[in-house]
Amino acid sequence: MDAASELVKLAEGKFGELTVAEKKLFRAVAKGEMVDYSSRSKKPIDPAKAAKWGPSRVLLADRLAWLCTDKQAAQVVTHRGINVTGARIDEKLDLLHATVSFPLCFQRSSFSTEISLQHAKIPTLNLGGTHIGSIKADGLNVRGDLFLRKGFKAKGEVRLVGATIGGNLFCRDGEFINAGGFAINAEGLKVKRNIILDDGCKVDGELCLFGAIVGGNLACEKGHFIGHDGNAINADGIKVEGSITLNSGFRVEGQVSLRGAKIGGDLDCRCGTIINKDREGLSANGLRVQGDVFLCDELRAECEISLVAARIDGLLHCTGLVSPEEMKLDLRYARIGTLRDEPESWPGSGKLFLHGLVYDEIHNMSPRDADSRIDWIRRQGKDRFWSQPYEQLAKVLRESGDGAGARDVLVAKNKDRAKRSRTKLTFVEKCWYRFFGPLIGYGHTPWLAIPLALVIILFGSVFFKEGYSHGLVTPPSDSAYSKEGDAGISAPGDTNRHISEVYPVFNSLVYSIDVFVPVVDLHQAKYWLPNANRGSELVPTSSAALCTGGLLLLWLWVEIACGWVLTTLFLVGLTGLVRT
Repeated sequence: MDAASELVKLAEGKFGELTVAEKKLFRAVAKGEMVDYSSRSKKPIDPAKAAKWGPSRVLLADRLAWLCTDKQAAQVVTHRGINVTGARIDEKLDLLHATVSFPLCFQRSSFSTEISLQHAKIPTLNLGGTHIGSIKADGLNVRGDLFLRKGFKAKGEVRLVGATIGGNLFCRDGEFINAGGFAINAEGLKVKRNIILDDGCKVDGELCLFGAIVGGNLACEKGHFIGHDGNAINADGIKVEGSITLNSGFRVEGQVSLRGAKIGGDLDCRCGTIINKDREGLSANGLRVQGDVFLCDELRAECEISLVAARIDGLLHCTGLVSPEEMKLDLRYARIGTLRDEPESWPGSGKLFLHGLVYDEIHNMSPRDADSRIDWIRRQGKDRFWSQPYEQLAKVLRESGDGAGARDVLVAKNKDRAKRSRTKLTFVEKCWYRFFGPLIGYGHTPWLAIPLALVIILFGSVFFKEGYSHGLVTPPSDSAYSKEGDAGISAPGDTNRHISEVYPVFNSLVYSIDVFVPVVDLHQAKYWLPNANRGSELVPTSSAALCTGGLLLLWLWVEIACGWVLTTLFLVGLTGLVRT
C-alpha cells in the first residue's frame, strides 16, 4: 500500500466516510504535492465568495488538525507539509499547544471562523491571499517565516502576543480589519529578521507592537494604517536593530506611538502622511535612534510630532515638508547630533517647543546666521520664554567660530526675557532688562556704551564752552584770583578781576571728560564750577530765581550721574559680571 492510500485508510478509520475534497487532500499531502481546489476557470480565485463554493472545495478544520497532531498521520505527511489553494475550511482550526513538524500553507483560501495557534510550534506558516475571521496565536513559535500577505484578509483580531518568528513576518498587501479594537496585537513579539507591512498593507484598527523585538527592519512604506480614537500604531518600547520606515506613500490616520523605542538604524518618514489633527500624530518621547530621523521630503504631518527627551545620534532632517503650518514640533529635552532644517519647513508661531533641546551642530545647508536662528527660537510663541534655547544656540555658534553671532543671540535672549517672560518682572529687573541692560548689550557688547558716553561728553563740552564764554563757569574759590596789582588773566564775566597765571586754564572738552569719568582727576572739575547765581533769569520767583548758570550746574550733575552709571556698566560688562 502506498503512502497516499495508507493515509486515506487512517483518515477513514478516524472520520468514517470521506468527501472527495478530503481524499484529495490526504493523497496530496502524502505525495508532497500542492492541492488546488480552484475551478478550471481562468478567473482569479476570490476568497470573498467562498460562501458560494460547493462541497468539492470544502474541508473541515478537524481533518487538518488531525494531520498536524496525530503521530501516525503526521509521519505520512512529507517534508513539504500541507499546501492548499482555493479551499474553504469550515469550523475552528484548533492547534493549541500543537507541535507541527512540517510547513502549513493555505493560499487564496477561506477560513469560516477563527484559527487557534496558541503556543503552537510550526516550521513555517503561509496564509497568503487567504481570508479569515481572526487568529489567536499567543506564544506561537514559527521557526521560519510567517506569511500574511498578497491579499490576506482578517476580519477580526490577529493575536501574536509573545510569539516568536525565526524569519520574517510578511504582511505586504495584507488587510487587517478590526475597527475600534486591535487589528494586530503583537505585544512582546520577537522577530529575528523583518516585519514587513508595506506595499498596500492596510490595517484598520490598532497595530500593537508594544515591547516587540525586531532583528531587522520594521517596513511600512506604502502602508495604510487607520486608528480609531487612539493609536493607529503602538510600538512603545520596541527594539529594532535596523530601521523603521514610514515613508514612500505611508499613510496613518491616528497616532504612531514610539515612546521609549530603540532603533539601530534610521526612522524614515520621507514622503509619508500622518493625520491626527490637534493631537499627537507621532509620539516618540524617549526615543533612541542610532542613525538619522527623516521628517522631510514632502512629509505631510497634520498633527503634533513629539520627540521629547529623544536621543538621535545622527541627523534630524526637517526639510521639504508639506504644510508645515499644520504641524506642531516638540523637541524639549531632546539630544540631537546634527540639526538640518530650513525656514520654509519651520512650524508656525506657538507650534515649536525647544526648551532643553541639545544639539552638537547645525548642518551647513541649514541657516546658521544668528538672525535666522533667533527667529526660529521665537517661533515658540510670544508668551513663551526659556533661556536654554538661546544659550544652546549661542554655544553651537561660538564653537563653529561665529562669536559675533553668539553674542547677538545672548543679547536677543535678554530682550526677549523682558518681552516674553510669563513671570512678572520686579522693579530692579525692569530697570535692568528695559533700560540699563540694552546700554551694554546685557554685558555681551559693553562697547555699546562708548558712543553714548562720547555724545554726552561732546554735548557737555559745547554747553560748558558756551557757559564759560558767558561767565557762567568760574573758579569755586577766591584763591584762584590774583591780588590787586599782580598779573593775571581776565576772569570770565568779570573784567574787574583777574585769575592767577598759575591757575589751571579752562578747557571745555577736558572739563567735560573730567566731569563724566569718575575717579580720574584731569585738574579741571575741581577748579571750575558753573555759578548758579549768574546768567539770565529763567524762572523768576519771590525767593529765588533759576538762572542759566543754575541750568548749567544741573547739567553738570546729570553728566556726573551718567558718567558713574555708564562707566560702571561698561566695567562690569567688560568683566562679565552681568552676563545673565
